[in-house]
Amino acid sequence: MTSTPRSPLRPLALFMGVMTLAWASNAVEAAPAPAALFALLGLAVIVGAATMRRAGDRSPVARNAPRSAPSVPIVTGRTAGLLALVEVIGILVTVLLLARSGLGELVMPAVAVVVAAHFALFLRVQRSWLHLVTSVLGILGAGSALVLIAVGALDPATGRAVAGLSLAACTALYGIVFCTLVPAPVRSVAARS
Repeated sequence: MTSTPRSPLRPLALFMGVMTLAWASNAVEAAPAPAALFALLGLAVIVGAATMRRAGDRSPVARNAPRSAPSVPIVTGRTAGLLALVEVIGILVTVLLLARSGLGELVMPAVAVVVAAHFALFLRVQRSWLHLVTSVLGILGAGSALVLIAVGALDPATGRAVAGLSLAACTALYGIVFCTLVPAPVRSVAARS
């Protein structure tokens, strides 16, 4: 009998694939080619995560993988929920403040900055190169777009593209890493007897 250990990484990988598609969609108007490339990458993450779940130990990767699930440090449970709540509150406050100020063109890049800052919050609980890279990339990319739109150096469509592609890169990276860390299925002891 073959069973697949429950891993929080599969749904997270799927979610990151969907978010890669969503962030890339912000670039369709100003940068259609990069938007399409990131959309394909997002789809690849989704298909990869979904296929790994269905393939079980029939896949070549699972057959050749060690039978013990790797120890993957990941932020879960209450800590992850609290960090998600902080992100949602940050997004709501940002949207309300900018909308009431008549600065609607800044909403999307500002939300992207909040999401990237959310990645940085994970550094407080888990020192990981992944959170560091995504935080820096997201904050620099989306933050630059936000500032450049605000000062009139970028039109809003191009700014949305810069911010969206920055966050698409972050979520794609998370998705790819999560897909590579999903543990291979293991055979139960009962199946061996």
